[in-house]
Amino acid sequence: MLVEKKIDNFALLRWLDEIMAGHKGFIAGGCFKDLFCQEKVKDLDVFFEKQEDFNSAVSYFSGQYEEFIEWYENDSVKAFKQVELNVVIELNRKIFGTPEEILNQFDFTIAKCAYFKKEVQDDDSAEGETHIEYGLLMHEDFFEHLHMKRLVIDDQIPFPMSTLERMFRYAKYGYFPCRETKLSIARAINDLDPKEINVSNVLYNGMD
Repeated sequence: MLVEKKIDNFALLRWLDEIMAGHKGFIAGGCFKDLFCQEKVKDLDVFFEKQEDFNSAVSYFSGQYEEFIEWYENDSVKAFKQVELNVVIELNRKIFGTPEEILNQFDFTIAKCAYFKKEVQDDDSAEGETHIEYGLLMHEDFFEHLHMKRLVIDDQIPFPMSTLERMFRYAKYGYFPCRETKLSIARAINDLDPKEINVSNVLYNGMD
């Protein structure tokens, strides 16, 4: 289950506001594992609700010559590098949706976290004026599983081979699956058609 948290309680995330400026995207995925463990963040995955928002973000970042430089591009993402922070911003062009829809496509609970902004109507405005507020959407067990370094799948596994590959990657950093998660992955792979067992054909290109 996903829950929304007030950003006022997470001051360590406010530097992300600079990355969120100028476009309608939101940051989601594995970067929050590193942020909350106070580890170096190498890249940030930015997602969008629709193609037009992605296109607008590309135009915005392309125009910020002094702050961002074009870094690389593939079928899944277009990436820019924030020069001062030395962080790569990956704009995802592969899947679109709301923060909730995107997080529901992630496998492990420690990756189900998104920093987003929304337009909110002013309480004292008679003319319907609005302002922007930031929010944090995460799995209800995000911090528990992060603290325990436990890999848990609480939903479907749309790309079992990708999840298996990611499980081994996380193991390098000391994160290991619970028994139920291992069984879920094994069953999901067993149910695959032989033609679907292709590690390269994954959802997570450009996603952590």
